[in-house]
Amino acid sequence: MYTTAGGLFMLAAAVLSPGLPGTLAAANPPDAIVQGAELPPDPGEAGRETLAGIDTNDNGLRDDLERHIARHFGSDRRVVRAVENAVIASQYGILATNDEDSRHALAMLTHAGDCMGTIAARLAPYGDALWRLRRMIDDTPERKQAMARHMGRVLRLHVVMNEQQEWTEHCDGRVDEVVAPPPEV
Repeated sequence: MYTTAGGLFMLAAAVLSPGLPGTLAAANPPDAIVQGAELPPDPGEAGRETLAGIDTNDNGLRDDLERHIARHFGSDRRVVRAVENAVIASQYGILATNDEDSRHALAMLTHAGDCMGTIAARLAPYGDALWRLRRMIDDTPERKQAMARHMGRVLRLHVVMNEQQEWTEHCDGRVDEVVAPPPEV
């Protein structure tokens, strides 16, 4: 078990902090699309008009980010699921408006990070694509401000979580469906 003072802070900082240049080449060329993937239409500038963006297929992923993942993360279902879950958790952070929302987003991000950690070797070839994705997550001033407010709340939280040691069936599902929201008080 660990707390936000150590492992969680480092995980959140790595995924949510401003991107740094990656050192690994993307495994797929930018135009490669996962075979059989049905992608939503490109939202264009309309996708940047609100914090939530556009999610036409209601799968928890903004359409612009879903398209990026499909183009740059190959066909390994574990890699794609892990990256999608980190993005879903980050989006919950952007949309968080209070401590409980931020705690829930952090729990999802921790879950996604644990799953990513179990497949780190599979993710390694996607270093550059991960950094590009990171810069896309809070690609507007409003999203940057919302993420900064969320991170401010996260840094005040004291959370104890269990660390996931292997990829299990709980890593196969959407993080917002696997990690239960906090109970209503």
